Amino acid sequence: METVEQLVSFNHIPVQLNGGTPWGFTLKGGLEHGEPLIITKIEEGGKAEQCKKLRVGDELVNINGSALYGSRQEALILIKGSYRILKITVRRRSVPVIRPHSWNLAKLSSTESPHSSTPVPPPTPPSPPSAMQLHPGPYTLPWHSTADNR
Repeated sequence: METVEQLVSFNHIPVQLNGGTPWGFTLKGGLEHGEPLIITKIEEGGKAEQCKKLRVGDELVNINGSALYGSRQEALILIKGSYRILKITVRRRSVPVIRPHSWNLAKLSSTESPHSSTPVPPPTPPSPPSAMQLHPGPYTLPWHSTADNR
């Protein structure tokens, strides 16, 4: 079975801002705080908003061709060193739509056949394999959790 981490993919989005400072976005996090460098605010009417590519929550991974190692101080130095053009690459989560099992789809569909007035019962869900044991307890996590079970 796939884990949440295997189902989540990331898109790398190149962005070029022109015209010089202020660039119109705010960063939070960094190695100093034990977090990735995340865009937390995009100024209304600023260059970041006008480019229409950046979003709050994007992770900054590259500035002017330099891969970042996660330090906020490093990122600020590179950003401030950009005179007329700022080229950045951000990483954005892309969570695919997970389709329910076919028996769930049948439950959601109409319970009547289009050619008769007799209701058609939904199919019975498949039973889990006998070797599969579910142990709900303190270590179960919701499907959307990103916590590590170590």
